[in-house]
Amino acid sequence: MDKFEKYGQMLIETNKKFNLTTIDEPDQIKIKHFEDSLTIKSYINEGMKVLDIGSGAGFPGIPLRIEKDFDLTLIDSVNKKVNFMNQVIEELDLKNTRAIHVRAEDFAKEHREEFDMVISRAVANLSTLSEYALPFLKVGGIFIAMKGPKAEEEYEDAKNALKILGGELINIDSMDLHGNTRKNILIKKVRSTKKKYPRGKNLPKKNPL
Repeated sequence: MDKFEKYGQMLIETNKKFNLTTIDEPDQIKIKHFEDSLTIKSYINEGMKVLDIGSGAGFPGIPLRIEKDFDLTLIDSVNKKVNFMNQVIEELDLKNTRAIHVRAEDFAKEHREEFDMVISRAVANLSTLSEYALPFLKVGGIFIAMKGPKAEEEYEDAKNALKILGGELINIDSMDLHGNTRKNILIKKVRSTKKKYPRGKNLPKKNPL
């Protein structure tokens, strides 16, 4: 059985026990989870060290890891989702891949400027997400925020945050995925992020930069 097929079956079965995703039809999983995740495949090179923030049931990280050989860490604050991801990693025999139950602001204390790339899909607005993501990146690394049609608006709102955090826009890629507009915001880290970021106590969400 193909790894994507096995992953899809595990997702459907586990979703019956607790809510991993609202998308649970095989055809929709293929398009809205797998194909969507793979829209950033060309930016990932073998051997890269990649962090997926707020991975949920493993998107976009695990589909990308099925297709390419790189070191992947997935983090999420919901333990059931992390347990599911680790089952998938084991079942699909994905090497150099692990899911960790932790909040981004806590993980950042030990892993600052450690990753070549940070990826995140459908987690938070760009101002908030940038504060969680950029501290993890090496200078010169790339952050990819996977968004829907309003990506440009989010970028406009996040300009101040990016300036404070050391990020600079490279491009906003736009594509049509079976009638759905998907946009991926690519940000390069051009200088180190101050140690006080990300702030704790949910401040990146409550009071974005």
